Amino acid sequence: MKKLLLFCFVMCEVSCRLISESNGTAGEYINAFTLLDLGKETRKPLLTLIGLAMRKLHPCEVWSPWTPCEANARGYYGTRTRTRQCVDKRSLEGNTYKNETDIGLCEGKCPVGSNITAHGFCLKLHMDKLNHEDAETFCKNDESYLINIDTAEKFEDVKTILSGVATHIHVDGIRATSSSPWVYKYGSQHPVITWASGEPDNKSSDLYLVYYPPTNTWYDVEGASARPFLCEFI
Repeated sequence: MKKLLLFCFVMCEVSCRLISESNGTAGEYINAFTLLDLGKETRKPLLTLIGLAMRKLHPCEVWSPWTPCEANARGYYGTRTRTRQCVDKRSLEGNTYKNETDIGLCEGKCPVGSNITAHGFCLKLHMDKLNHEDAETFCKNDESYLINIDTAEKFEDVKTILSGVATHIHVDGIRATSSSPWVYKYGSQHPVITWASGEPDNKSSDLYLVYYPPTNTWYDVEGASARPFLCEFI
């Protein structure tokens, strides 16, 4: 019983130290190597010792993110891979590493007529013009979302997909009033936005976002006007 209480006390102390000293590192990425680095940086021998013990029990880093599925279209199956680095137990020094690869089966997510981009996003441009709310509903009924351009990688792919399109495009982004914050229905609440000159002009009816491909800029507009729109399949 005393040993159990001592173990719980030690693990509680370690957890508290990890929370205070991990600099926001996500829990799923904290492993033996993280503890070794933290122990060295913060000069905490306890973290270093636990890191060494964990490395002997499970001497591998966490898996990297899965690569995009090799199958693009729905109804088709392909493979995806991920890797991790492990300590070679045969090394007496304990500092020789080897890479392991895991292969998994996956199903394509892009329907016919959509585009699988260089960074693995599945996008579909609709040139039939709808107002903002109808465009949003159309995407939803097609099992997709009005796109939220919330990463630099997605922005690069959008520019490629919309190359040559010279009209404003409905994208995700709505607000209750012209002084309210923008709200996005899918993805990050901090998208990649470069406003056009003089935008947002914050007129009382300008409660929706559109993207203008020729200049790669955004405008706040009223939502009733019919425009092309871009959907993303998740």
